[in-house]
Amino acid sequence: MMGSVAAEGVHEQRSGFRARLDSMTAPSGLFIAAVLVIMALPVTRSIQDPDFWWHLRAGQLIIQHGGLLGNDPFTYTVANHHWTMHEWLNEVFFAVEYAIGGLGLIVLILSAVTWLGLLAVMQKARLRHPGRGVLGLGMLIAVVAGFPIWGPRVQMITFAFSALTLFLVERHLVKGGKAMWLLVPLFVLWSNLHGEFVIGLGFMAVILIAELIGERLHMPDPALRSRLLPVLYVLLACTAVSMINLNGPGILFYAAGTQASSAQQSLIEEWFSPSFHDWEVLVYGVMLLSLAMLIVFNRRIRARDVALVLVTTTLSLQSARHIELIVAAATPVYIDQLALATPRLRAALRRLRRAPAAARTRTRVQPPLLFRLTACTLLLAGLGGVYVAWLVPKMQLQPYSLTYAQEFPVCAAQWLSEAPQPLKIFNQYGEGGYLAYALSSHGDKVFIFGDAALMGDQMLLTYARVETVTAGWDAVIRNAGTDIVLYDNNTPLADVMEHAAGWTKVYQDGLSVAFVPTDKLASLHLPPVPDWAPGSVCARQAKATPNPGVQNQ
Repeated sequence: MMGSVAAEGVHEQRSGFRARLDSMTAPSGLFIAAVLVIMALPVTRSIQDPDFWWHLRAGQLIIQHGGLLGNDPFTYTVANHHWTMHEWLNEVFFAVEYAIGGLGLIVLILSAVTWLGLLAVMQKARLRHPGRGVLGLGMLIAVVAGFPIWGPRVQMITFAFSALTLFLVERHLVKGGKAMWLLVPLFVLWSNLHGEFVIGLGFMAVILIAELIGERLHMPDPALRSRLLPVLYVLLACTAVSMINLNGPGILFYAAGTQASSAQQSLIEEWFSPSFHDWEVLVYGVMLLSLAMLIVFNRRIRARDVALVLVTTTLSLQSARHIELIVAAATPVYIDQLALATPRLRAALRRLRRAPAAARTRTRVQPPLLFRLTACTLLLAGLGGVYVAWLVPKMQLQPYSLTYAQEFPVCAAQWLSEAPQPLKIFNQYGEGGYLAYALSSHGDKVFIFGDAALMGDQMLLTYARVETVTAGWDAVIRNAGTDIVLYDNNTPLADVMEHAAGWTKVYQDGLSVAFVPTDKLASLHLPPVPDWAPGSVCARQAKATPNPGVQNQ
């Protein structure tokens, strides 16, 4: 008797294993596996965020000093401002990763974090049991819609943690359990990694409020009232532990400062509204439009889904950097709405085609399991090979590569590092981070860099006056005590300075041009313009623009 029971148990295990293999190697299973690999391609890029460089340098300085930096060491303009280092732990991670594996390790880790965020989005969508075809299609649309914001940058941590927060809360509302309490230690980590952890707190609050309102409005599929109270407890606990932070309780109010800053919203490109003239933004627009059409078509949506879609749509239309939030919050809603619409759309197509009943009910013959396993292995191996071929060049890029020299003042920084004394550099906003990374150890200071909250609205507005060559631009630069102006070629400021009295051009390459006040030229003892070795990165970069009219003394 016992032997019979054991044999039945083994048979059930084998049957269950065979069923899983059949499911995984079915066309729909292969499609989902392929989607999981394909999702990794758009999120794997070289470092393009101009703020990355000062974050890396800040992490190195935190390690050297053994604590947070009360004031910034990079500027000669706002060095007395208190610096809330809301990303201090991430900056330390950058420094450690860079010391171990260079930029390549940072690219690999942040790409993996982004992919895991997308996996959390997919897991949340699966809670509603959509078909695999709908699930895969929805995820592909979402990953392309997020194309403008993917890349190795600290915001991807907020994306991944936001997606995980939404998944764990939704899982609790659907299934119950205690897994949602994992959010408490998550928020201890998140609040030290990035100041936008308040978004996760906001998502939980929005869900609670929406469910309470939705219950009064008799909206479909409300969460059980007994499951809402634990969400409130978790929200309160996460808010409390977020203050376990080297910046103290004030970190809770830090993120609100950016949203309230009109200067940041109007002057910093990543805070601009998305431009639908940009092809990279079109899929995001199509996703928003088609989601609205699906909701109207289905006329069925949960209260918490409505709230999350409205909030994240508003944020993403306000600022392109918040597209990541609509991918995290609205993608499961999109997949759910697509799944609701699919049966009706299929029925309509059948009526249009009027296919014979025999054709609709014929039995499909499934290929042998060995054939399907072989096909699955070959497909995933091929896609994996494509991903490795895509990933490796991104990991191999070095800070002094041509790719970065065409985006950041790599060559100009090498030239300035040869100066005999530290310099005060008026710089382009997006390039202050690289100059801080490359030259702060030399003692050089920049006019401005990418921590806009530290700079303050007044400094941003002052910088904008110079960037747009508003009357008095020359006085702003000189009164700050600037030694040298380093700016991109073919910008309004560079074009004006080329012909301005009292300024002498001292350097030019394929990206940057430098001017100094003529009355300071002799005392600065600037190094001669480099004669870059043929074939070197800077020689290739400089081919775009020669060095006409450059003077040195």
